[in-house]
Order: sequence, then C-alpha cells, then structure tokens
Amino acid sequence: MRKIIGVLLASVSLLASAETILNRVDGYREFSDSFYMEMTITILRDGKIRENAGFRGFFKGKEKSLLYCAKGKNRGMKVLMKGDNMWLSLPGSRRSIRITPMQRLMGEASNGDVAKITFSQDYEGEVLEQKQEFYKLLLKAKRRGATYQRAILYVRKKDYAPIKGEFFLLSGKHFKTAYYEKFAMVEGKRVAVRIRIKDEIKKGWETIMEFKNFRKKSFPSKYFNPIYLPRLEVK
Repeated sequence: MRKIIGVLLASVSLLASAETILNRVDGYREFSDSFYMEMTITILRDGKIRENAGFRGFFKGKEKSLLYCAKGKNRGMKVLMKGDNMWLSLPGSRRSIRITPMQRLMGEASNGDVAKITFSQDYEGEVLEQKQEFYKLLLKAKRRGATYQRAILYVRKKDYAPIKGEFFLLSGKHFKTAYYEKFAMVEGKRVAVRIRIKDEIKKGWETIMEFKNFRKKSFPSKYFNPIYLPRLEVK
C-alpha cells in the first residue's frame, strides 16, 4: 500500500513540475498582461532571404491578440485571436474569414506561432527526461484549438528558458523545429526576441521571427471584435 501511495505522489509531483516549467517558459513570451510589440518575419531558403514582412502585435491576457501586417506584400492584413478562435481580414474585405492556428501566417510561422504566446494554456506537459542542463517535456494538446496536437519542448534548467521545440503532425511526422536563439532584458523582464523555425520536410527552408519595441499598453475592446475587424484602423 505504501508503495502504491508513493508512486501516486511521485506522479502528482511530476505533473506539478511540468506545469511549473511551462508557466516559467511562458514568461519569456508574455511581456505583460496587456502589451504591444513589433515583429519582423524573414523567410530564407538555403540561407538566402526570399521574403520579409513587418507586423505590429497587440496582446491582452492569454486569450486575445491582434496582428497587423505593416510592411510586406500582405500589408494591411489583420489576424485576430480570441480564445480558440481566429479570424483573418484582408485589405478591402468587408468580412472576416475564420482560420485555424496551424495555418501558415508566413513561411514556417503559423498563425498560432505568432498570435499565441503561451504553452500552459493549450498543453498538458509531461517531463520525459531531466538531464543535468535541461528538461525534455512532452506536450499534448488540451483541446483541438491548440496550434499543434503534440510537441517536444527542451527547457534550460538554470533559468527555465526555452531552448527548442519540436512539432509534429497528427500522423506523428516531425515537420518543424523552433530554436529560441536570443533573449533580451526589457523593463527588467527577460523576453525572447529571436526564434528560428526550421522546416523538417522542405529542407533548406527557415523562418526567422524577431521581436522588438515591447511596451505595456491597454487597447479598446474593438481591437478584439471579429465583426469590427475589417473596419478597424490600427494605430
């Protein structure tokens, strides 16, 4: 009986540990409860730039975000996330279109890669390995609205900074890897400012996401209203 209780307590402890790790990892993408940031997305093939674009991001809590394409061939495009739901508005369009987090925003970066900033909301974590320098976690989606249904996340032990994430299709095929390459201190908080995403199927293709100009800021409710999205003038 004692042995069974010990196993159960160990399982609970492991689950809590995974939850703690994911919450700490989220801190590197969550600058504030309500904040603005700018991002550049660059697509490369065999190390050569094929396309780039600039976005403005408006984030409120863990459930709401708005992306606005300010530079590039899709200038004026808006992507709204509200909970598990996402919408796209193209310049000149009168209606928003429903989209999914896994659909590509640009290059290897999906809508969810940019619009969603937390792991703990969407995934149950399980610690697969505890090496001297890092944790290896298996992430399983809590619901269908998650960007990916399964992923492997590597997290540095000393500060809980994400190292890389491996993402899988429903078939189990490994199709992309994200490398968290650079962090910076912004207003006393350490945040991820460069993520490189490697395509594991189309060899030679990579997407670089760079984040800057973080600012704590509040936004009017219309920024997160899908009905208002086509008419919204982003400032």
